[in-house]
Amino acid sequence: MATIVITIRLDGAGPGITLNDGVSNGPDIRTFVSNGDTIKWKLIPNSGITSLDGINDTGADIFNPNPTPQRDGSLQGTVSAAPGTLETYLVEYTLNGIRYNHDPSIQVHQ
Repeated sequence: MATIVITIRLDGAGPGITLNDGVSNGPDIRTFVSNGDTIKWKLIPNSGITSLDGINDTGADIFNPNPTPQRDGSLQGTVSAAPGTLETYLVEYTLNGIRYNHDPSIQVHQ
């Protein structure tokens, strides 16, 4: 089982974000994972984002346990979904006192 780090920074075009999982980079990435992998979401230093507030399922439960805050300010969760599952999830963050969310996706390898 692997640990996948997804870095997050403010998109230069507006209040949206850009994510980078080491393979995909952009606002609408699809991260490919295996069941049991750990995913760690973290802000790039001086990213322009005030805080990373939460990672939440939008449909099927794909994380077990749900992502939790870490001492370094990141969020970390474990993938627990059937092979072939493709789901979006919410990245919740705060920018200048306003809370936003963004919906990238996760694809579990077959």
